[in-house]
Amino acid sequence: MKLRRSVLALLTLLILPLPMPKAEARDIVDMTGRSVTIPDKVGKIYSASYPLTLLFYAFAPDLLAAVNLPIGEEERRFFPTILADLPAIGGAPGHGRSVNPEEVVALHPDFILAWVDPFGDTGATERQWAKSGLPIVYVRLNKLADYPAALRFLGDLLGRQSRGEELATYIEQVLARVNKVVRAVPPEQKLSVFYAESPDGLATECDNSFHLEAIVLAGGQNIHHCVQGAHMGMEKISLEEIILARPSLILALNQHFKDKLADMPQWRNVEAVAKNRVYVAPHLPINWLDRPPTFMRVLGVQWLANLFYPELYPLDIRAETKKVYRLFLGDDLSDADVDRILH
Repeated sequence: MKLRRSVLALLTLLILPLPMPKAEARDIVDMTGRSVTIPDKVGKIYSASYPLTLLFYAFAPDLLAAVNLPIGEEERRFFPTILADLPAIGGAPGHGRSVNPEEVVALHPDFILAWVDPFGDTGATERQWAKSGLPIVYVRLNKLADYPAALRFLGDLLGRQSRGEELATYIEQVLARVNKVVRAVPPEQKLSVFYAESPDGLATECDNSFHLEAIVLAGGQNIHHCVQGAHMGMEKISLEEIILARPSLILALNQHFKDKLADMPQWRNVEAVAKNRVYVAPHLPINWLDRPPTFMRVLGVQWLANLFYPELYPLDIRAETKKVYRLFLGDDLSDADVDRILH
């Protein structure tokens, strides 16, 4: 009888579920100096910021639990195929539709990545995600010069130091080359530029706007002098102000404005229009300059430096385009692809 009870007790122990080992955790310091506890081994993350999510398209697309915006058919060709099956659930205000935290929790990410918005409120972000119980890790990406540090931080955070260093080094090298050329241009010889963002051409940016950064880095002299007071930018300007400022060149955010210039005779009084010096920023699969401001500025700033000062910054834009798309997106472009992107 005693033997039977002993055998039964042993069998009971064998069939009882063993306690699951606790997940290992570690403390990290994010890019705002906050101490955050995250799992030692990260499986999936959710990024609430569109520029940061786009960086993950290049840095570690396999770690994304979702995207903020649906990927259009035209853009899909250029992005890693792994992104096609991810749900588009929105993001922080201004980064797609406002996300429902319950949708994020249902995807079981290990933590949330948030952008350090210079005009934002981290307290509001904390309140938005308080009930989710998910850790929040902040990443600073306000300027292109922030990207090398952010990539190295993410490389250490996610055990992908080699990839982070590869992308960070390329961005640093480009910024150094462009900066060397721009420093050699006397202030009085810098090209005056008007940045036309809206379809009617009458929305632009202040001197200190991060939306204008690629133009400033490439040595352009912005004609609209003011101080950006909000994240959105898109400051109003009159045609009379543009005519008086006499920009040497106009950069348009979208093709619609350039296409409509022929139907807007009043713009012929703008010197750059009269001289056919209106250019549209390439935008496939992401705009090279802005809206959203992303890592693609590393190519946009080179395109602009060559456009502004071709003798000082000679560039084979086709070869550099192929290089950047291969390095960041793993995309081997054909000559036809490059034609489509540039034109």
